[in-house]
Amino acid sequence: MPYTGNKDATANGKATPGAHKLLDILGIKWGFKNLGIYAYRPMRGSTMLSVHGTGRAFDAGYKQSQQELVTEICDWLANNHVALGIEEIHQYVWGTHGRGFRCNRDGKPGWKEWDAENNGGPGGYWIHVEVSPTFAQNPRLIVQAWKNTIHTFVTPIV
Repeated sequence: MPYTGNKDATANGKATPGAHKLLDILGIKWGFKNLGIYAYRPMRGSTMLSVHGTGRAFDAGYKQSQQELVTEICDWLANNHVALGIEEIHQYVWGTHGRGFRCNRDGKPGWKEWDAENNGGPGGYWIHVEVSPTFAQNPRLIVQAWKNTIHTFVTPIV
């Protein structure tokens, strides 16, 4: 699965229906809160345009007490990234500096533990998720993929 990045960003854009749908599902199942989807702006600490400018990236907030569950959720999302159309995940509170998953990192999917110089910004109780263009435009794909994969999540859903 290729990583799209911000190639489809537009100043006249809006949040995509698929990104909204996945964020809604995460909110219903685990209580994640919408901290934002569409924003035509540079990445934090950079001049490069954020993937939020495509309407395919969202930030989902959670309670500090959920940290262990959030790590399990992020791992599950990464393990099911192809089925769910997920290209990237940032978990800001993990280890010392956080970590990032990408669908195509050095030719294969994987996590990268961040360090003091290479990270996604200051730690915060939210995750960042980027959805592929195909899934972002089709919320029905998100719903069907969710139904096909959620049974593989180990911890009971509250």
